[in-house]
Amino acid sequence: METEINHRWLMQYQIVNLVNQCRRLIRAEFDDRLSLTDPQLRQKLAHYAGITRSHGLQRLYGEIQLELIKLEGPDVLVHEESPPGEVARMYRGQPVDAANSRGETAPRQRGSRMYRGRPVS
Repeated sequence: METEINHRWLMQYQIVNLVNQCRRLIRAEFDDRLSLTDPQLRQKLAHYAGITRSHGLQRLYGEIQLELIKLEGPDVLVHEESPPGEVARMYRGQPVDAANSRGETAPRQRGSRMYRGRPVS
């Protein structure tokens, strides 16, 4: 993001209205008071929208994102360095091994297996 604080997006009435509704829901659910002058407001809204159980807060944040796209244009996607044609696969937030994702199996290690905390042969 930019090093300077850009509050131009908060000059739009529709966006400020949606942000204030989000702030109320965040205050009710997480007991955190967000300030409109906070330089990290956009990041905090995204954080709380990602961890909330409230569908209302998720919907409002989606509407804010749509308004921001209208105002600033689409976001630029940043990708990690990966070989061309190969997509990094994720499972529950963890990267999946590329060899296993292609159906290859790793050699099985011999040793004791555990079942309910006890070794089984």
